[in-house]
Amino acid sequence: MHTKQLTDILLVFLCIFCFTSCNHDDVNFPTFTFNENGECEPASLTPISSARFEEDVVGYGWKHVHTYEINPDGTCQTQDYYKDLDGAGPIQYYVESHSSLKVYMYVDAYPASGFRTVAYTFSDGNRLLSNQNTVFQILSVNGDTMEILDWLGIRAGGTEIYGYSIYQRMTNQELEEVQKTYHTDLSAIHELTVSVQENPLIISGKETEFNVLSSNGPFTFKPAREGSCEITSQGNHVKVKLLSNGVHLTGYDRLRHCEVVIFSTDEELEPESTDIYDFTYTEITVNPEKKLFAPDGHEISYDLGSMEVTPRKEYTGSILSQYAPVALLAVDTNGQARYLRMNSGKISFKDLLPQEVLDLLTEGTDGTSLTYKLELITPDCEVFQVLPFKITYKK
Repeated sequence: MHTKQLTDILLVFLCIFCFTSCNHDDVNFPTFTFNENGECEPASLTPISSARFEEDVVGYGWKHVHTYEINPDGTCQTQDYYKDLDGAGPIQYYVESHSSLKVYMYVDAYPASGFRTVAYTFSDGNRLLSNQNTVFQILSVNGDTMEILDWLGIRAGGTEIYGYSIYQRMTNQELEEVQKTYHTDLSAIHELTVSVQENPLIISGKETEFNVLSSNGPFTFKPAREGSCEITSQGNHVKVKLLSNGVHLTGYDRLRHCEVVIFSTDEELEPESTDIYDFTYTEITVNPEKKLFAPDGHEISYDLGSMEVTPRKEYTGSILSQYAPVALLAVDTNGQARYLRMNSGKISFKDLLPQEVLDLLTEGTDGTSLTYKLELITPDCEVFQVLPFKITYKK
């Protein structure tokens, strides 16, 4: 009976010991200072010789254990920096030689797990320098454990973030697993780029084509709306045939993506049976002083005035959400088109009627006019309604 009680007590103390020894509070946090340039430095540092660096660090992989952010007062936070961090993760290192370092990481922007090869020199202050920039600074190396000071990034306000990190030497098997997992050479990644010079691209017919200038292997292009176009590819050449007006293409390779938006002035592609909105005006006038006037004779401010779409009374609810105009094409009688962004269903007169348009009108004879088709566009780049607009010069 007494033996069992004694065993139970020992087990309780053992659990308490295990719990406390696994707690981050047991970390012997060093202290740091910030110099006049805002750069973080260790409060004290024991120099590591080149010979010891070669013996204890070079030729080994180093896996991340913990990182603690360094506070402005030089103390360390006690929660791991990466615990609740989205979009980034810790870095693993392989110091493959006295001048070459492999940096293994996950890059959320691609997204991809891969590596970069960094040429470095081991310098004074236990720093690994690459192009005069510190990759990291070694604070200590004790057996299989390496402690470093590393730069973590910059906050939105411009404040630089530094961390105190603990690394453990990898076994050969662990290093092989890291190399398999992070196999993509991130320095060889290309942007997915195409030969389209203008985006959006406005064409006069139903078909266009472009070349893929750079990619990370095989690629594909898909439209935002199924049935809006036909796409054929041969090598790096892509052909697109519009089946309706307005196509938003997204191109993908294994790492990157790009977007191409295409509209057409071909009248055969104009939409039918979606007369949902009316503009504030279908016709206005301009006088010799380049002042704008509504049909009822009141003056419209060129600098501050705008036209707004209003739904016809028979349309409410979900259809207005589906067909919410965010932009328009202003197409003149010569088939020349301009893509204009709208603001909450409004288009400003300064955008719709640039100063050169008013100059052209007021240089003509009384009654000279310009007519536009205003083609409304949804967020997924579908042209869904065409509205007329006319401006006439009156002396």
